[in-house]
Amino acid sequence: MPEKSKRVVWAPIAKQDLRRVWRHYARVASPELADEMLREIALTGEHLADRALMWRARDEVARGLRSVLSHPYVIFYRLKADGVEVARVLHERRNFPEVFKKER
Repeated sequence: MPEKSKRVVWAPIAKQDLRRVWRHYARVASPELADEMLREIALTGEHLADRALMWRARDEVARGLRSVLSHPYVIFYRLKADGVEVARVLHERRNFPEVFKKER
């Protein structure tokens, strides 16, 4: 029997980030493109359940943080005992240390 996947939980602020991404793309392109962008981010996020250690550790941004690229967004996440928590979804051009410093 295959090993059961861990859970991926999206933090409230990460869900808020997704809403901002959708609104941006719906405004500058189309709702269909916005939907596609969120599908790509969600798919990348779901891969974290089985491959969380595969991607980059981001201790320079915040201790215990890791990230994976879903171009042009970076999904920041933390490993938890029962799975993975997606902490933020930020555009790759953002100043990540500054964003996380403000959250402390």
